[in-house]
Amino acid sequence: MAGNFWQSSHYLEWLLDRQDVLKHRASDLKKLGSEEEYQKILIFFIDVIQAFGKSIEVRQQVIATASVYFRRFYSRTSLKSIDPWLMAPSCLFLSSKVEEYGVIQPKSLIAACCKVVNSQYSKYFKDYVYPYRTHDVFECEFILMEAMDCSLVVFHPYRPLLNFCNDLKPHLLDLAEEHLQRAWAFANDTLRTDLCLHYPPYLIALGCVQLALISLSKNPPTTSGNASDHHSLYFSNQPSSNPLAIAEQWFSELNVDPEKVLEVVRYILAHYDLLERMDIENEIPMLIIQKMPRPVIQQPANQQQQAQGQPGGAGGSGPAGGPRMVSQQQQPPPMGPSHHHQMPPPPHPPQNPVGPPM
Repeated sequence: MAGNFWQSSHYLEWLLDRQDVLKHRASDLKKLGSEEEYQKILIFFIDVIQAFGKSIEVRQQVIATASVYFRRFYSRTSLKSIDPWLMAPSCLFLSSKVEEYGVIQPKSLIAACCKVVNSQYSKYFKDYVYPYRTHDVFECEFILMEAMDCSLVVFHPYRPLLNFCNDLKPHLLDLAEEHLQRAWAFANDTLRTDLCLHYPPYLIALGCVQLALISLSKNPPTTSGNASDHHSLYFSNQPSSNPLAIAEQWFSELNVDPEKVLEVVRYILAHYDLLERMDIENEIPMLIIQKMPRPVIQQPANQQQQAQGQPGGAGGSGPAGGPRMVSQQQQPPPMGPSHHHQMPPPPHPPQNPVGPPM
């Protein structure tokens, strides 16, 4: 992986203008009705990636890179081109190679997907059986790489976040560890937003550092406090001025545009605002089943010939449909769950609070 962010494909090719992303998503936004509805769908599938990754016990960094791949793909491609239920494990499969975790066994990955769908979603999606197999993941992996122009390098905010927190440590004293935990939790939650498409990792990290300092001011740690409840940390109202005073002095010494940092902070807070308004059990099933643009699986040529009574189809049916591109002449088959869904818990920092191995 490239060691210099400023010379990497992440910086040169994958920091996108927000208006360009909205232009590529225009057809999906028109069908769904608003960008907010679109973001709810992406949040749901980022949580699916998290659940799949947790089931196969990969590192948080592998899950983070898979989440970025997922957003990169759908920043330039319609939801109806590839079923997100297939793209999610395909992103994990590719990410495990790029992050040098070791190749995930495809059969183990598919088994984990089936297990997660049955155990976590069956209560809400009673009629849904995970339909994809290993050959579908192989094919989808190549489509994903092609869509990203084989630009697979991803820089995450974790490394600069650790550097910034270490720099603040002498000033925060006994609050330093709590500050790191909260900033890390905010960084994990940024994976559920488009921040990775629009801002470099160091700016995302600075936004998380600032939010963590604000949360320390409003909600100082107590012996009974729960640091993992990260999105409630910002909205508490217990006053304390010390961390904010430290932040003001520390940020004034940085050679960064403070407006850019504030943009990141507002982006994260807007995400929490959206989560507060979401009615998971009622909204998500309606969005995914009734409103989300769906891919149409093309039949193999021999099956089409059989259906039309033409020669060339002898020998039985062809392979199960994989991640085929859209055919407008066919009606979409049922591609997803049909009842209610409860989102998996949001990402938490790994067991080692310092972060994933770099």
